[in-house]
Amino acid sequence: MRASPTTLSARVGASTPARRSSRLAASGAARAAASPPTSPRAAPKVGALRLRKCAPPSRRRPAPRASGDDTAPAAAVTEPPSPASDDDAPGSSPTFGSFSVPAVKRLQTRTLAVMFFTYLSIYFVRKPLSVVKAPMQDALGLSTGAIAGIDSAFLGLYAVGQLVLPSLGDRLGAKKMLVAGYVLSATAVALFALASDPALLLIAWGVNGVAQSLAYPLHVKVLSPWFAPTQRGTAMGVWATSQQVGGVLSTALAAFTLGVFGWRFAIGAPAALTLIAALLLTRITVDPPWCKLEAKVVDDVDVDGGNSVDGGNSDSSDSSARSVVVGDCDWRPPVGMREVLRIPKLAALMASYFFVKIVRYCLIFWLPFYLARECGMGVAAAGYMSCLFDLGGVLGGVATGVVGDKHFPGKRTVLGAYMCAALTIAVLLYQSASQMSLFVNGAVMALIGMLVAGPDALLGSSSIADTCEAAGYGAEVLGTASGLVNGAGSVGAVLQGALTAWIASTYGWGALFGTLAAMSALAVLTLLLSVPETSKVSARTAAAA
Repeated sequence: MRASPTTLSARVGASTPARRSSRLAASGAARAAASPPTSPRAAPKVGALRLRKCAPPSRRRPAPRASGDDTAPAAAVTEPPSPASDDDAPGSSPTFGSFSVPAVKRLQTRTLAVMFFTYLSIYFVRKPLSVVKAPMQDALGLSTGAIAGIDSAFLGLYAVGQLVLPSLGDRLGAKKMLVAGYVLSATAVALFALASDPALLLIAWGVNGVAQSLAYPLHVKVLSPWFAPTQRGTAMGVWATSQQVGGVLSTALAAFTLGVFGWRFAIGAPAALTLIAALLLTRITVDPPWCKLEAKVVDDVDVDGGNSVDGGNSDSSDSSARSVVVGDCDWRPPVGMREVLRIPKLAALMASYFFVKIVRYCLIFWLPFYLARECGMGVAAAGYMSCLFDLGGVLGGVATGVVGDKHFPGKRTVLGAYMCAALTIAVLLYQSASQMSLFVNGAVMALIGMLVAGPDALLGSSSIADTCEAAGYGAEVLGTASGLVNGAGSVGAVLQGALTAWIASTYGWGALFGTLAAMSALAVLTLLLSVPETSKVSARTAAAA
Protein backbone atom coordinates (compact mmCIF):
# COMPACT_ATOMS: atom_id res chain seq x y z
CA MET A 1 0.00 0.00 0.00
CA ARG A 2 1.37 3.32 -1.01
CA ALA A 3 1.23 6.22 1.40
CA SER A 4 1.08 9.90 0.62
CA PRO A 5 3.93 12.13 1.81
CA THR A 6 1.63 14.08 4.08
CA THR A 7 0.53 10.89 5.82
CA LEU A 8 4.12 9.89 6.36
CA SER A 9 4.94 13.37 7.62
CA ALA A 10 2.15 13.26 10.16
CA ARG A 11 3.05 9.78 11.34
CA VAL A 12 6.76 10.29 11.89
CA GLY A 13 6.60 13.80 13.27
CA ALA A 14 8.17 15.79 10.46
CA SER A 15 7.07 19.16 9.15
CA THR A 16 8.11 21.10 6.08
CA PRO A 17 7.41 24.83 5.66
CA ALA A 18 5.35 25.78 2.64
CA ARG A 19 8.01 28.11 1.35
CA ARG A 20 10.46 25.24 1.10
CA SER A 21 7.97 23.19 -0.92
CA SER A 22 7.31 25.94 -3.43
CA ARG A 23 11.00 26.66 -3.73
CA LEU A 24 11.68 22.96 -4.34
CA ALA A 25 9.02 22.77 -7.05
CA ALA A 26 10.38 25.89 -8.74
CA SER A 27 13.95 24.63 -8.68
CA GLY A 28 12.86 21.26 -10.09
CA ALA A 29 10.98 22.92 -12.91
CA ALA A 30 13.93 25.15 -13.70
CA ARG A 31 16.31 22.21 -13.89
CA ALA A 32 13.89 20.31 -16.09
CA ALA A 33 13.72 23.24 -18.49
CA ALA A 34 17.47 23.66 -18.54
CA SER A 35 18.13 19.98 -19.30
CA PRO A 36 15.47 18.60 -21.69
CA PRO A 37 15.03 14.86 -21.32
CA THR A 38 16.08 12.55 -24.11
CA SER A 39 13.00 10.35 -23.76
CA PRO A 40 9.59 10.67 -22.10
CA ARG A 41 10.42 8.00 -19.56
CA ALA A 42 13.55 9.87 -18.51
CA ALA A 43 11.77 13.14 -17.84
CA PRO A 44 13.22 14.60 -14.63
CA LYS A 45 10.65 15.02 -11.91
CA VAL A 46 10.78 17.26 -8.85
CA GLY A 47 10.92 14.29 -6.51
CA ALA A 48 13.65 12.59 -8.54
CA LEU A 49 15.77 15.71 -8.53
CA ARG A 50 15.42 16.05 -4.77
CA LEU A 51 16.15 12.34 -4.34
CA ARG A 52 19.45 12.72 -6.13
CA LYS A 53 20.23 15.79 -4.05
CA CYS A 54 19.28 14.11 -0.76
CA ALA A 55 20.20 10.49 -1.31
CA PRO A 56 20.17 8.35 1.82
CA PRO A 57 23.41 8.26 3.80
CA SER A 58 24.04 4.69 2.75
CA ARG A 59 24.69 6.03 -0.75
CA ARG A 60 26.28 9.40 -0.07
CA ARG A 61 28.23 11.37 2.44
CA PRO A 62 26.30 13.71 4.75
CA ALA A 63 25.60 17.08 3.20
CA PRO A 64 27.96 19.86 4.36
CA ARG A 65 26.57 22.22 6.94
CA ALA A 66 25.25 25.52 5.72
CA SER A 67 26.78 27.28 8.71
CA GLY A 68 28.39 26.53 12.04
CA ASP A 69 25.03 25.26 13.33
CA ASP A 70 24.75 21.83 14.84
CA THR A 71 21.39 21.35 13.14
CA ALA A 72 23.05 19.44 10.35
CA PRO A 73 22.39 15.69 10.26
CA ALA A 74 23.32 14.10 13.55
CA ALA A 75 25.51 11.04 13.75
CA ALA A 76 22.94 9.04 15.68
CA VAL A 77 22.52 6.57 12.81
CA THR A 78 25.86 5.57 11.34
CA GLU A 79 24.85 3.03 8.71
CA PRO A 80 21.12 3.22 8.07
CA PRO A 81 19.63 0.88 5.51
CA SER A 82 18.20 2.08 2.25
CA PRO A 83 14.68 3.53 2.38
CA ALA A 84 11.87 1.03 2.33
CA SER A 85 10.07 0.60 -0.94
CA ASP A 86 6.58 1.90 -1.48
CA ASP A 87 5.22 -1.62 -1.80
CA ASP A 88 5.00 -2.36 1.90
CA ALA A 89 3.29 -5.58 2.84
CA PRO A 90 -0.41 -5.19 3.57
CA GLY A 91 -1.08 -4.74 7.24
CA SER A 92 2.49 -3.85 8.11
CA SER A 93 3.08 -0.71 10.13
CA PRO A 94 4.20 2.30 8.09
CA THR A 95 7.91 2.95 8.21
CA PHE A 96 10.24 5.75 7.29
CA GLY A 97 13.47 4.21 6.20
CA SER A 98 14.39 1.76 8.95
CA PHE A 99 12.26 3.60 11.55
CA SER A 100 8.86 2.13 12.27
CA VAL A 101 6.21 4.28 13.91
CA PRO A 102 6.79 2.63 17.34
CA ALA A 103 10.52 3.28 16.99
CA VAL A 104 9.86 6.91 16.15
CA LYS A 105 7.61 7.25 19.19
CA ARG A 106 10.29 5.75 21.42
CA LEU A 107 12.88 8.20 20.13
CA GLN A 108 10.47 11.11 20.56
CA THR A 109 9.65 10.03 24.12
CA ARG A 110 13.32 9.64 25.03
CA THR A 111 14.19 13.07 23.65
CA LEU A 112 11.25 14.67 25.45
CA ALA A 113 12.26 13.03 28.74
CA VAL A 114 15.87 14.21 28.45
CA MET A 115 14.83 17.76 27.59
CA PHE A 116 12.29 17.73 30.43
CA PHE A 117 15.05 16.86 32.91
CA THR A 118 17.60 19.31 31.50
CA TYR A 119 15.17 22.23 31.70
CA LEU A 120 13.94 21.13 35.13
CA SER A 121 17.54 21.25 36.36
CA ILE A 122 17.88 24.95 35.57
CA TYR A 123 15.51 25.70 38.46
CA PHE A 124 18.05 24.26 40.89
CA VAL A 125 20.31 27.23 40.13
CA ARG A 126 17.42 29.72 40.17
CA LYS A 127 14.95 29.02 42.98
CA PRO A 128 17.22 28.38 46.00
CA LEU A 129 17.98 32.10 46.41
CA SER A 130 14.35 32.78 47.37
CA VAL A 131 14.72 30.18 50.15
CA VAL A 132 18.07 31.36 51.58
CA LYS A 133 17.52 35.14 51.42
CA ALA A 134 16.76 35.61 55.11
CA PRO A 135 19.69 33.59 56.55
CA MET A 136 22.04 35.01 53.92
CA GLN A 137 21.00 38.54 54.88
CA ASP A 138 21.59 37.82 58.54
CA ALA A 139 24.97 36.14 57.97
CA LEU A 140 26.39 38.79 55.64
CA GLY A 141 24.64 41.86 57.05
CA LEU A 142 23.10 42.77 53.70
CA SER A 143 20.46 45.46 53.41
CA THR A 144 17.06 44.76 51.90
CA GLY A 145 18.04 47.05 49.04
CA ALA A 146 21.09 44.91 48.31
CA ILE A 147 18.93 41.78 48.18
CA ALA A 148 16.51 43.51 45.84
CA GLY A 149 19.43 44.60 43.64
CA ILE A 150 20.61 41.00 43.31
CA ASP A 151 17.12 39.94 42.23
CA SER A 152 16.89 42.82 39.77
CA ALA A 153 20.28 42.00 38.24
CA PHE A 154 19.14 38.45 37.52
CA LEU A 155 15.73 39.37 36.08
CA GLY A 156 16.99 42.32 34.05
CA LEU A 157 19.92 40.50 32.46
CA TYR A 158 17.75 37.41 31.94
CA ALA A 159 15.29 39.49 29.91
CA VAL A 160 18.04 41.19 27.88
CA GLY A 161 19.75 37.85 27.29
CA GLN A 162 16.56 36.26 25.95
CA LEU A 163 16.10 39.09 23.48
CA VAL A 164 19.66 38.92 22.17
CA LEU A 165 21.52 35.66 22.84
CA PRO A 166 19.25 32.87 21.48
CA SER A 167 19.98 34.05 17.92
CA LEU A 168 23.48 32.67 18.50
CA GLY A 169 21.86 29.26 18.81
CA ASP A 170 20.66 29.61 15.22
CA ARG A 171 24.13 30.60 14.06
CA LEU A 172 26.54 28.63 16.25
CA GLY A 173 24.38 25.66 17.17
CA ALA A 174 21.76 25.09 19.84
CA LYS A 175 23.65 22.27 21.54
CA LYS A 176 26.88 24.28 21.87
CA MET A 177 25.10 27.31 23.29
CA LEU A 178 23.00 25.27 25.72
CA VAL A 179 26.01 23.44 27.12
CA ALA A 180 27.98 26.69 27.43
CA GLY A 181 25.06 28.38 29.17
CA TYR A 182 24.59 25.56 31.67
CA VAL A 183 28.28 25.40 32.55
CA LEU A 184 28.44 29.19 32.94
CA SER A 185 25.32 29.18 35.13
CA ALA A 186 26.68 26.45 37.43
CA THR A 187 30.00 28.27 37.72
CA ALA A 188 28.33 31.59 38.56
CA VAL A 189 26.18 29.98 41.26
CA ALA A 190 29.21 28.26 42.79
CA LEU A 191 31.02 31.61 42.94
CA PHE A 192 27.91 33.22 44.45
CA ALA A 193 27.89 30.60 47.22
CA LEU A 194 31.52 31.41 48.06
CA ALA A 195 31.25 35.22 47.89
CA SER A 196 30.45 37.66 50.69
CA ASP A 197 30.88 41.08 49.06
CA PRO A 198 27.54 42.56 47.86
CA ALA A 199 29.05 43.65 44.53
CA LEU A 200 30.41 40.18 43.81
CA LEU A 201 27.09 38.63 44.76
CA LEU A 202 25.28 40.96 42.35
CA ILE A 203 27.70 40.25 39.48
CA ALA A 204 27.62 36.48 39.97
CA TRP A 205 23.83 36.34 40.11
CA GLY A 206 23.54 38.63 37.08
CA VAL A 207 25.86 36.35 35.08
CA ASN A 208 23.66 33.46 36.17
CA GLY A 209 20.66 35.28 34.70
CA VAL A 210 22.40 35.84 31.35
CA ALA A 211 23.48 32.19 31.17
CA GLN A 212 19.98 30.92 31.94
CA SER A 213 18.39 33.12 29.28
CA LEU A 214 19.50 30.62 26.64
CA ALA A 215 17.73 27.65 28.18
CA TYR A 216 14.06 28.09 27.29
CA PRO A 217 14.33 29.36 23.69
CA LEU A 218 16.94 26.79 22.67
CA HIS A 219 15.03 23.93 24.26
CA VAL A 220 12.09 24.99 22.08
CA LYS A 221 14.39 25.07 19.04
CA VAL A 222 15.69 21.56 19.71
CA LEU A 223 12.32 19.97 20.55
CA SER A 224 10.13 21.41 17.78
CA PRO A 225 11.57 19.44 14.81
CA TRP A 226 10.97 16.15 16.63
CA PHE A 227 7.19 16.52 16.52
CA ALA A 228 4.66 17.12 13.77
CA PRO A 229 2.32 20.11 14.05
CA THR A 230 -0.43 17.73 15.18
CA GLN A 231 1.81 16.48 18.03
CA ARG A 232 3.60 19.68 18.93
CA GLY A 233 1.13 21.13 21.41
CA THR A 234 0.93 18.00 23.52
CA ALA A 235 4.70 17.50 23.53
CA MET A 236 5.42 21.11 24.40
CA GLY A 237 2.66 21.18 27.00
CA VAL A 238 4.16 18.19 28.78
CA TRP A 239 7.66 19.67 28.52
CA ALA A 240 6.51 23.06 29.86
CA THR A 241 5.38 21.44 33.12
CA SER A 242 9.08 20.99 33.91
CA GLN A 243 8.86 24.59 35.15
CA GLN A 244 6.39 23.69 37.89
CA VAL A 245 8.06 20.37 38.74
CA GLY A 246 11.50 21.98 38.83
CA GLY A 247 10.25 24.83 40.99
CA VAL A 248 8.71 22.51 43.58
CA LEU A 249 11.66 20.08 43.74
CA SER A 250 14.34 22.77 43.87
CA THR A 251 12.51 24.66 46.61
CA ALA A 252 12.09 21.50 48.69
CA LEU A 253 15.77 20.55 48.28
CA ALA A 254 16.94 24.06 49.19
CA ALA A 255 14.75 24.11 52.31
CA PHE A 256 16.12 20.73 53.43
CA THR A 257 19.80 21.48 52.83
CA LEU A 258 19.43 24.93 54.40
CA GLY A 259 18.40 23.38 57.70
CA VAL A 260 21.15 20.75 57.61
CA PHE A 261 24.17 22.38 55.97
CA GLY A 262 23.52 26.15 55.89
CA TRP A 263 22.76 28.70 53.22
CA ARG A 264 26.01 28.47 51.24
CA PHE A 265 25.65 24.74 50.65
CA ALA A 266 21.93 25.08 49.94
CA ILE A 267 22.52 27.48 47.07
CA GLY A 268 25.82 26.12 45.74
CA ALA A 269 25.44 22.33 45.84
CA PRO A 270 22.47 22.12 43.40
CA ALA A 271 24.78 23.50 40.70
CA ALA A 272 26.16 19.97 40.41
CA LEU A 273 22.81 18.85 39.00
CA THR A 274 23.05 21.53 36.32
CA LEU A 275 26.49 20.24 35.34
CA ILE A 276 25.00 16.75 34.99
CA ALA A 277 22.34 18.26 32.73
CA ALA A 278 25.08 19.93 30.67
CA LEU A 279 26.73 16.54 30.23
CA LEU A 280 23.42 15.08 29.05
CA LEU A 281 23.01 17.93 26.58
CA THR A 282 26.32 17.03 24.96
CA ARG A 283 24.83 13.61 24.15
CA ILE A 284 21.50 14.71 22.66
CA THR A 285 20.72 14.34 18.97
CA VAL A 286 19.64 17.75 17.76
CA ASP A 287 17.97 16.52 14.58
CA PRO A 288 15.67 13.49 14.39
CA PRO A 289 17.80 10.64 13.02
CA TRP A 290 15.20 9.82 10.37
CA CYS A 291 16.25 13.03 8.67
CA LYS A 292 19.24 10.99 7.49
CA LEU A 293 16.82 8.75 5.60
CA GLU A 294 15.23 11.50 3.59
CA ALA A 295 13.92 9.71 0.50
CA LYS A 296 10.79 7.61 0.52
CA VAL A 297 9.30 6.07 -2.61
CA VAL A 298 5.63 6.99 -2.67
CA ASP A 299 2.96 7.81 -5.20
CA ASP A 300 3.92 10.33 -7.88
CA VAL A 301 2.89 13.48 -6.00
CA ASP A 302 3.74 17.11 -6.53
CA VAL A 303 5.35 18.24 -3.27
CA ASP A 304 3.54 21.55 -3.36
CA GLY A 305 0.09 20.81 -4.67
CA GLY A 306 -0.57 17.14 -4.11
CA ASN A 307 -0.98 16.45 -7.87
CA SER A 308 1.04 14.39 -10.28
CA VAL A 309 4.26 16.15 -11.17
CA ASP A 310 3.86 15.57 -14.87
CA GLY A 311 0.12 15.96 -15.02
CA GLY A 312 -0.65 12.30 -14.47
CA ASN A 313 1.37 10.85 -17.37
CA SER A 314 4.17 9.30 -15.33
CA ASP A 315 5.06 5.67 -15.59
CA SER A 316 4.36 3.96 -12.30
CA SER A 317 7.24 1.58 -12.85
CA ASP A 318 9.77 4.43 -12.70
CA SER A 319 10.50 4.48 -8.97
CA SER A 320 12.92 7.39 -9.18
CA ALA A 321 10.24 9.51 -10.83
CA ARG A 322 7.90 8.72 -7.95
CA SER A 323 10.33 9.68 -5.19
CA VAL A 324 9.75 12.69 -2.99
CA VAL A 325 11.32 13.82 0.23
CA VAL A 326 9.35 13.56 3.46
CA GLY A 327 10.52 15.46 6.51
CA ASP A 328 12.06 18.74 7.60
CA CYS A 329 15.53 17.77 6.40
CA ASP A 330 16.49 20.88 4.43
CA TRP A 331 19.09 22.79 6.46
CA ARG A 332 19.24 26.47 5.63
CA PRO A 333 21.47 29.28 6.89
CA PRO A 334 20.22 31.30 9.87
CA VAL A 335 18.11 34.42 9.40
CA GLY A 336 18.89 37.87 10.79
CA MET A 337 16.92 39.33 13.67
CA ARG A 338 15.41 42.08 11.51
CA GLU A 339 13.88 39.52 9.20
CA VAL A 340 12.62 37.48 12.14
CA LEU A 341 10.95 40.56 13.61
CA ARG A 342 9.09 41.00 10.33
CA ILE A 343 7.50 37.54 10.56
CA PRO A 344 3.73 38.16 10.50
CA LYS A 345 1.99 37.85 13.89
CA LEU A 346 5.25 37.52 15.86
CA ALA A 347 4.92 40.98 17.40
CA ALA A 348 1.41 40.10 18.58
CA LEU A 349 2.80 36.94 20.19
CA MET A 350 5.39 39.04 22.00
CA ALA A 351 2.71 41.40 23.32
CA SER A 352 0.55 38.47 24.43
CA TYR A 353 3.38 36.89 26.37
CA PHE A 354 4.19 40.23 27.99
CA PHE A 355 0.68 40.45 29.48
CA VAL A 356 0.46 36.78 30.43
CA LYS A 357 3.83 36.87 32.21
CA ILE A 358 2.79 39.91 34.27
CA VAL A 359 -0.22 37.98 35.57
CA ARG A 360 1.61 34.69 36.13
CA TYR A 361 4.67 36.09 37.89
CA CYS A 362 2.63 38.43 40.05
CA LEU A 363 0.68 35.45 41.35
CA ILE A 364 3.78 33.27 41.74
CA PHE A 365 5.65 35.87 43.81
CA TRP A 366 2.78 37.42 45.77
CA LEU A 367 0.21 34.70 46.45
CA PRO A 368 1.93 33.44 49.64
CA PHE A 369 2.26 37.03 50.87
CA TYR A 370 -1.42 37.72 50.12
CA LEU A 371 -2.56 34.53 51.88
CA ALA A 372 -0.52 35.37 54.97
CA ARG A 373 -1.54 39.05 55.16
CA GLU A 374 -5.12 39.04 53.96
CA CYS A 375 -6.36 35.52 54.74
CA GLY A 376 -4.75 35.13 58.16
CA MET A 377 -2.66 32.05 57.33
CA GLY A 378 0.68 31.22 58.84
CA VAL A 379 3.73 31.61 56.67
CA ALA A 380 4.22 27.85 56.26
CA ALA A 381 0.53 27.21 55.59
CA ALA A 382 0.45 30.00 53.00
CA GLY A 383 3.44 28.45 51.24
CA TYR A 384 1.85 25.02 51.11
CA MET A 385 -1.49 26.47 50.00
CA SER A 386 0.12 28.37 47.15
CA CYS A 387 1.40 25.04 45.74
CA LEU A 388 -2.14 24.49 44.45
CA PHE A 389 -1.43 27.26 41.94
CA ASP A 390 1.52 25.24 40.57
CA LEU A 391 -0.45 21.99 40.54
CA GLY A 392 -3.18 23.66 38.52
CA GLY A 393 -0.46 24.89 36.19
CA VAL A 394 0.73 21.33 35.51
CA LEU A 395 -2.79 20.31 34.51
CA GLY A 396 -3.25 23.45 32.42
CA GLY A 397 -0.04 23.01 30.45
CA VAL A 398 -0.76 19.40 29.49
CA ALA A 399 -4.49 19.91 28.82
CA THR A 400 -3.85 22.96 26.63
CA GLY A 401 -1.38 21.00 24.52
CA VAL A 402 -3.72 18.05 24.00
CA VAL A 403 -6.78 20.18 23.22
CA GLY A 404 -4.75 22.48 20.98
CA ASP A 405 -3.44 19.57 18.89
CA LYS A 406 -6.87 18.05 18.49
CA HIS A 407 -9.12 21.06 17.99
CA PHE A 408 -6.88 24.07 17.21
CA PRO A 409 -4.09 22.82 14.89
CA GLY A 410 -2.00 25.74 13.70
CA LYS A 411 -4.25 28.21 15.56
CA ARG A 412 -3.50 27.45 19.20
CA THR A 413 -3.63 31.11 20.17
CA VAL A 414 -7.42 31.00 19.75
CA LEU A 415 -7.48 28.45 22.59
CA GLY A 416 -5.17 30.73 24.55
CA ALA A 417 -7.61 33.61 24.04
CA TYR A 418 -10.49 31.52 25.41
CA MET A 419 -8.44 30.62 28.47
CA CYS A 420 -7.39 34.23 29.10
CA ALA A 421 -11.04 35.31 28.85
CA ALA A 422 -11.90 32.78 31.56
CA LEU A 423 -8.83 33.91 33.52
CA THR A 424 -10.13 37.49 33.50
CA ILE A 425 -13.30 36.39 35.28
CA ALA A 426 -11.52 34.04 37.71
CA VAL A 427 -9.02 36.71 38.82
CA LEU A 428 -11.84 39.21 39.41
CA LEU A 429 -13.63 36.68 41.63
CA TYR A 430 -10.59 35.44 43.53
CA GLN A 431 -10.47 38.08 46.27
CA SER A 432 -14.03 37.23 47.30
CA ALA A 433 -13.44 33.48 46.92
CA SER A 434 -10.34 33.61 49.11
CA GLN A 435 -12.44 34.83 52.04
CA MET A 436 -15.04 32.04 51.86
CA SER A 437 -13.34 28.79 52.88
CA LEU A 438 -10.09 26.91 52.41
CA PHE A 439 -11.73 24.63 49.86
CA VAL A 440 -13.14 27.45 47.72
CA ASN A 441 -9.89 29.41 48.04
CA GLY A 442 -7.79 26.43 46.93
CA ALA A 443 -10.18 25.46 44.11
CA VAL A 444 -10.23 28.94 42.55
CA MET A 445 -6.46 29.26 43.03
CA ALA A 446 -5.86 25.96 41.19
CA LEU A 447 -8.26 27.07 38.44
CA ILE A 448 -6.35 30.33 38.00
CA GLY A 449 -3.09 28.38 37.87
CA MET A 450 -4.49 26.17 35.12
CA LEU A 451 -5.88 29.09 33.11
CA VAL A 452 -2.65 31.11 33.18
CA ALA A 453 -0.24 28.19 32.67
CA GLY A 454 -1.99 27.02 29.49
CA PRO A 455 -1.46 30.24 27.52
CA ASP A 456 2.01 30.56 29.05
CA ALA A 457 2.99 27.11 27.76
CA LEU A 458 1.67 27.55 24.24
CA LEU A 459 2.96 31.12 23.82
CA GLY A 460 6.46 30.12 24.86
CA SER A 461 6.79 27.14 22.53
CA SER A 462 4.27 25.61 20.12
CA SER A 463 2.65 28.88 18.96
CA ILE A 464 6.06 30.26 18.01
CA ALA A 465 6.73 27.23 15.80
CA ASP A 466 3.23 27.54 14.27
CA THR A 467 3.76 31.22 13.48
CA CYS A 468 7.18 30.67 11.91
CA GLU A 469 5.95 27.72 9.88
CA ALA A 470 2.92 29.62 8.60
CA ALA A 471 5.30 32.30 7.30
CA GLY A 472 7.42 29.67 5.51
CA TYR A 473 10.28 29.43 7.98
CA GLY A 474 11.67 26.45 9.85
CA ALA A 475 14.26 25.62 12.47
CA GLU A 476 16.66 28.26 11.19
CA VAL A 477 14.63 31.00 12.95
CA LEU A 478 13.25 29.15 15.97
CA GLY A 479 16.03 30.13 18.37
CA THR A 480 15.79 33.82 17.53
CA ALA A 481 11.98 33.89 17.43
CA SER A 482 11.68 32.01 20.73
CA GLY A 483 14.17 34.37 22.32
CA LEU A 484 12.23 37.44 21.20
CA VAL A 485 8.87 36.14 22.43
CA ASN A 486 10.24 34.84 25.72
CA GLY A 487 12.28 38.02 26.16
CA ALA A 488 9.13 40.14 25.85
CA GLY A 489 7.53 37.90 28.48
CA SER A 490 10.54 38.32 30.77
CA VAL A 491 10.22 42.10 30.53
CA GLY A 492 6.69 41.70 31.88
CA ALA A 493 8.01 39.49 34.68
CA VAL A 494 10.55 42.17 35.63
CA LEU A 495 8.01 45.02 35.60
CA GLN A 496 5.41 43.16 37.65
CA GLY A 497 7.45 43.48 40.86
CA ALA A 498 7.34 47.25 41.06
CA LEU A 499 3.83 47.39 39.59
CA THR A 500 2.42 44.91 42.11
CA ALA A 501 4.00 46.57 45.14
CA TRP A 502 2.86 50.05 44.11
CA ILE A 503 -0.76 49.11 43.31
CA ALA A 504 -1.24 46.89 46.37
CA SER A 505 0.23 49.42 48.80
CA THR A 506 -1.45 52.47 47.25
CA TYR A 507 -4.87 51.21 46.17
CA GLY A 508 -5.27 47.83 47.87
CA TRP A 509 -5.50 44.22 46.78
CA GLY A 510 -8.85 44.69 45.07
CA ALA A 511 -7.24 47.16 42.67
CA LEU A 512 -4.38 44.74 42.08
CA PHE A 513 -6.68 41.90 41.10
CA GLY A 514 -8.60 44.31 38.87
CA THR A 515 -5.32 45.25 37.17
CA LEU A 516 -4.46 41.59 36.63
CA ALA A 517 -7.91 41.08 35.09
CA ALA A 518 -7.26 44.00 32.74
CA MET A 519 -3.93 42.46 31.71
CA SER A 520 -5.69 39.17 31.01
CA ALA A 521 -8.26 40.98 28.87
CA LEU A 522 -5.49 42.68 26.89
CA ALA A 523 -3.92 39.23 26.38
CA VAL A 524 -7.22 38.05 24.85
CA LEU A 525 -7.04 40.84 22.28
CA THR A 526 -3.39 40.29 21.35
CA LEU A 527 -3.83 36.50 21.22
CA LEU A 528 -6.64 36.89 18.69
CA LEU A 529 -4.46 39.25 16.67
CA SER A 530 -1.65 36.69 16.68
CA VAL A 531 -3.59 33.85 15.05
CA PRO A 532 -1.43 32.78 12.07
CA GLU A 533 -2.69 31.85 8.66
CA THR A 534 -2.24 28.11 8.43
CA SER A 535 0.49 27.13 5.99
CA LYS A 536 -0.35 24.67 3.23
CA VAL A 537 1.92 22.07 4.76
CA SER A 538 0.35 22.38 8.21
CA ALA A 539 -3.14 22.14 6.75
CA ARG A 540 -2.30 19.03 4.73
CA THR A 541 -0.53 17.39 7.67
CA ALA A 542 -3.45 18.06 10.01
CA ALA A 543 -5.90 16.71 7.41
CA ALA A 544 -3.84 13.56 6.94
CA ALA A 545 -3.70 12.95 10.69
